Amino acid sequence: MKKLISTLLLLAFNISFSQFGIINDPDGYVNVRNSAGKSNKIIDKLDNGAIVYNYEPDGNWANIDYKKSKENLGGYVYKDRIIDLTNFTKIPVRENKNGIIKLENNNVKVAVAEIAFNPKNHKLKYNSESPTILESIDDQVIFGTDGNIPKRKYKSIEIEIDKILISLPETALKNAFEPNLEETMVNYDSANDILYIQSLNSDGAGSYVILWVIEKKKFKTRVEAIPF
Repeated sequence: MKKLISTLLLLAFNISFSQFGIINDPDGYVNVRNSAGKSNKIIDKLDNGAIVYNYEPDGNWANIDYKKSKENLGGYVYKDRIIDLTNFTKIPVRENKNGIIKLENNNVKVAVAEIAFNPKNHKLKYNSESPTILESIDDQVIFGTDGNIPKRKYKSIEIEIDKILISLPETALKNAFEPNLEETMVNYDSANDILYIQSLNSDGAGSYVILWVIEKKKFKTRVEAIPF
């Protein structure tokens, strides 16, 4: 029991320093370096608006992960060049019951639904050396489990912004399992008409965070990260 509590506290500590953000620099971009320090090697450049996942800061520097051309990358940027998504208008939870969480204010409504995972409807591939470990589902990497068959998956995400309806495509929900609806957070950047939906999910071992970005009332991208 003590070990479990310690593990949960450690996870909570790590997550408290870890969150999604966007790049915001007066120059319109930031240099990404291979380690904390202005004299260290520049390995990449990120334009304003780029999504990053930042971890516990190292002085004035933030350790970030990000995706570029479908490749997972990482490095360090000045931490004050990142705006946390939680700084934007928070959309409050109205209800969470029967496998659907609804968040809304006067202009934005979001409904996230989950459903039981039925393995008969999916292609399961197990590890050749450890045949009890599930390796992929529908030829996709698995988020949310640590080699087990998922119990739940996302069913739908429905959005309404200024009376305009948006439904996320099935491709935006695939391979994201064990949703924790109570961990769903929604923030809205009204100045740029960008909606951010994120959640921390897991079956207890396969923790991951996921973010959907809806820009100008159209689905733009999905990003995942491991929060420790």
